[in-house]
Amino acid sequence: MGWNSWNSGIPLSEATVEQTIDAMVSSGMRDAGYRYVDLDAGWAATDRDADGNLRADPARFPDGIAAVARYAHDRGMRLGLYASPSYELCGIGEDNASAGHESADADTFARWGVDYLKYDWCSTDTDRAEQIRRFTAMRDALHATGRPIFYSINPNTSGDPGAGAAYDWSQIADMARNTVDLVPLWRGEFGTSSPVFGVREQLDAAVPLAARSRPGYFNDPDMLVAGISWPAFVASHPGMAQTLAAEHGPSMTDDEQRTHVSLWAMLAAPMLAGNDIRSMTAQTRDILTNADIIAVDQDPLVRSARPLAQDPRIMVKPLDGGAVAVAMVNPQSQPATIATTAAAVGLPAAACYTARDLWAHTDRTTAGDLPAGQVAPHATVLLRVDPHCG
Repeated sequence: MGWNSWNSGIPLSEATVEQTIDAMVSSGMRDAGYRYVDLDAGWAATDRDADGNLRADPARFPDGIAAVARYAHDRGMRLGLYASPSYELCGIGEDNASAGHESADADTFARWGVDYLKYDWCSTDTDRAEQIRRFTAMRDALHATGRPIFYSINPNTSGDPGAGAAYDWSQIADMARNTVDLVPLWRGEFGTSSPVFGVREQLDAAVPLAARSRPGYFNDPDMLVAGISWPAFVASHPGMAQTLAAEHGPSMTDDEQRTHVSLWAMLAAPMLAGNDIRSMTAQTRDILTNADIIAVDQDPLVRSARPLAQDPRIMVKPLDGGAVAVAMVNPQSQPATIATTAAAVGLPAAACYTARDLWAHTDRTTAGDLPAGQVAPHATVLLRVDPHCG
């Protein structure tokens, strides 16, 4: 759990990163569990120093990354950085590519006090064996530093946007991106060959990968986009604006944002906020810091939900201790009545069950029926159901 700078469009600097850290503390995000502050593309200088080492942009980070890491650590936070074996596609400068520099770059990250590395492929080379070799080289280099650095990879930034799904990366990374980037739309409407997906397309890509999710490895359907408007996103990503037109909106509704966060929790996905924490609304804060939803996401079993065969609108996630989380999602543009039962979601027979509505924060007992009632378009009713009462 944490925050990543990419979707926010915030120009990275010491000041903006420290402001974000302070906002995560004051807003309650840190105490809700959001601890990583990850600087995506844009933190580095365009070239290495005289000794061939990576360096931060000296104008925007005059005190260097180590100082920013200390600022985060002093406030109970962790710092993450972005790098790539090749910047062929990402436009940052091949001088900074880490291929062939893995040991030196990993040592630099460790010396600076970095806690998380996002390693993005950024190459048109779709040779799977080469991807495996390069991602493994950085994994081994990070391990060799002796510093625990969480390792997140994205194999999909190439001519093969399905690279994340086509190979099981769990022996190489702590988490791997499932597919292409997520944008703040309910449904992308760009097609399955699009360079980006909306929430619905990301869900469809994530479900077949459920079996890979387990303690120590996380499937990554990309950062959260709650609290980000579509027009603002396009405006802050001019390179993407050349590919995507703003008329593909509108921005997600409140129900769609709650559904998005609900689904990421059901998937046991990393919860990396992507909005501007410094200016987020109280409503966005409440969506992101809902303790009941976070508990589903952070459940120690790290099980990813699966849709019921008899009604794929209903997703079920086993939880530690014998309970299940049940998400009843209306994907249609009209209200829908959705219901299930304790038996249908795999719970054992019991005299009664306790069902907690995780958005309404209400509890009720039931003999086994689990009705959601009429669910609004693109809305979700998310329940935690325990096989006992009281």
